[in-house]
Amino acid sequence: MTAIFGGLFGLATVTSVVALLIQVVPVRDERAMVADHLKGLSLPSKTTSTGPAPTPKKQRTPVAGPWRVSELAKDAAVLTVSDVMDRRSFVTALADKDVPKAQVYRILKAFEGVRKFDKSGRKDRFTVAMDRATRRIRAFEYEVAPSEVYQAREDASGVLTGAKLDMKIAEEEVVAAFYVGKDLTASYRAGGLEDGVLDIIDDAFNGRTSTENFKEGGTVRLILTEETALGLFSKYKKVIAVEYRPVDPEEKPMRAYWFTGQEAKGYFDDRAKQPHSGGWRIPVPGAPVTSHFNPKRLHPILKRPMPHTGTDFGAPSGTPIYAAYRGVVEHIGPAGPSGNLVTVKHPNGVTTGYAHMSRFVSGMKVGDRVGTRQLVGYVGTTGRSTGPHLHFTAKRDGKFFDAMTLDMDGEQPIAGVDRAAFLANKEALDKRLDAIPLPEPPAEPPPPEPAKEAAAGTPSPSADPAADPPPENIPTSAPNAAPKQEGSDPAANDPAEDATDEEGGEMIKGADLKNPPK
Repeated sequence: MTAIFGGLFGLATVTSVVALLIQVVPVRDERAMVADHLKGLSLPSKTTSTGPAPTPKKQRTPVAGPWRVSELAKDAAVLTVSDVMDRRSFVTALADKDVPKAQVYRILKAFEGVRKFDKSGRKDRFTVAMDRATRRIRAFEYEVAPSEVYQAREDASGVLTGAKLDMKIAEEEVVAAFYVGKDLTASYRAGGLEDGVLDIIDDAFNGRTSTENFKEGGTVRLILTEETALGLFSKYKKVIAVEYRPVDPEEKPMRAYWFTGQEAKGYFDDRAKQPHSGGWRIPVPGAPVTSHFNPKRLHPILKRPMPHTGTDFGAPSGTPIYAAYRGVVEHIGPAGPSGNLVTVKHPNGVTTGYAHMSRFVSGMKVGDRVGTRQLVGYVGTTGRSTGPHLHFTAKRDGKFFDAMTLDMDGEQPIAGVDRAAFLANKEALDKRLDAIPLPEPPAEPPPPEPAKEAAAGTPSPSADPAADPPPENIPTSAPNAAPKQEGSDPAANDPAEDATDEEGGEMIKGADLKNPPK
């Protein structure tokens, strides 16, 4: 009994102490504590339902510059004209602006030893200031870029003297990131970047991928240097480090780093390797070559010479096919013995072809720009084909050549003497890239208001199944039919020419068109 009484007394004592503590120590307000903690942090401004605000462009302070010809436009006695070169010779471009030949000679003489005008860029701009009455040149300006401007100006004695202007050139480092949206240009501008950034990103990846291949939902983080003229943006000089992170977490992010060592110079990947010059990639990664380019091949069935103008990669139907290099889609559609064919014209004068596809990538059309390693279709066995494979061709000046001479997927490791220094540089740049906050996606556009007709119960145009078009990218004609397509390569649609492109005389198969891989 004593033990029980003692236990009850002890429990009462503990309860009293707890009650006193509750009265003395106030209950913690967790929300208030979090709010007080956040007050001390530097956080982005609050976003609304319209999404996060775009990153503002870098603030730059203009610097006072030299006198410019445009100031003469205020003089009523002076005629000022301006234009771009646009593939014209220097003399022709000025003649088109009614500049007398003798005055053109004065300009050329003024720049003797300063600059030659035998070669001009298409976007080079010139400005001429002439006396309205006599057409005598008072001043002349030639702008290659905001950072490269040449000017000739009359002195007090009437002599025209040329010189390169001091544009106060400077370099600065820029750290940025952007979310890849539907509009890539709007994406990098929302990240505070200027036009021209995509070109140097492509230079950095050097064929491993290209910006045309960036998919919506991906992100880009980069460190780069920019050049300013008179304190304002002129151009991006180079990428120091860049990362492209695909939207699919199973895909490995790609990084590239600029490095200059004792022997090595250029962009390297995270394996300390760089592609051979050209940046061409195999269109079906990992697929074996089952038949090589052979202009004198003896046909295995017909037992007569029939050129094999491409390289065959054996792969199961439905295997993805990628563009070997960046370019513009020139043809997409059925093409006789080549079956479902895509051709891509590249900026270096080479046109590649991808034949016997089971289907094309959804939404692709003639005139679309594609990037290196961008999906263009899937392996099949349409056209003259004995089994699923990709027949890959390459043309230059209208003539087939061995595509394997493009040194596709060629790589070279960094020189041994530079490897340790590169790895140390890479480690430092990786830390800097990792420290760049991932960007926020853009705001979702408001949903469109329902049409009045729909609200009133009017059926939509697609309500009639008979009015629906055939499934996308599934040709309605036979696999070996080749209807002419606007903007496509006529040669690609010529069955007579295509008959030499592939295994002429073999069975025409088209099962993949009826049952395309999912």
